[in-house]
Amino acid sequence: MPDAARASMTQATGTTASPTTGPGAARRRGRPRLPHLTLNDDGQPHPVENSLSVFTLVAGLVACVLGFLAYQHVSGAWTHVGATWLGLITLIVGLPAQLYSATRTERMLIVTGLVAAFVGVCLGLAHGGLLP
Repeated sequence: MPDAARASMTQATGTTASPTTGPGAARRRGRPRLPHLTLNDDGQPHPVENSLSVFTLVAGLVACVLGFLAYQHVSGAWTHVGATWLGLITLIVGLPAQLYSATRTERMLIVTGLVAAFVGVCLGLAHGGLLP
């Protein structure tokens, strides 16, 4: 009998133990386990790819917000410049990052950031362009 099967058998009856009974059952019935959020779905560390994907997401969202602020004319004249330049930098960083990404989660963040950066660039160009 394999050791894993032997460990799950109770000594008294010889049957398998259910998850709600047996040793350690109180520990299993405790707090519900929160999902573990990670960008490394494959179990390998990817620090460069992770940082590129997080940068693409954050910078793309900031460019998109700046683009919408330029669209609404609620802030100064420099929002279109910030949206356009930050969006272009994000596109330049994010497109190669998409090629180098190793996991599905990284690719999801990168694509979300690229779409937001593209929207920010388009709104920035439509409302003033690269220069003030």
